[in-house]
Amino acid sequence: MITIQEITKKLEHLPSDKLLVIFEFIDFLEQKGKKSIYYNEMSNMEIIIAAEKTGSFDYLNDPSNDIYTIEDGEPL
Repeated sequence: MITIQEITKKLEHLPSDKLLVIFEFIDFLEQKGKKSIYYNEMSNMEIIIAAEKTGSFDYLNDPSNDIYTIEDGEPL
């Protein structure tokens, strides 16, 4: 496992433009960590349950949307 001391040794030899890139990356990781506390990606099941509860796909049951028949198109 890498230690902070090993990282520090490597950082001491980098030019300032490279240090800036590393600093910005560390800042990005910190911000990402803060966001993950408040925001978690929904699982597939949670998305399905939310869609069912909100009626997001109710329009699919509307007969007026059935505009195609088995005779439409060409077989593959």
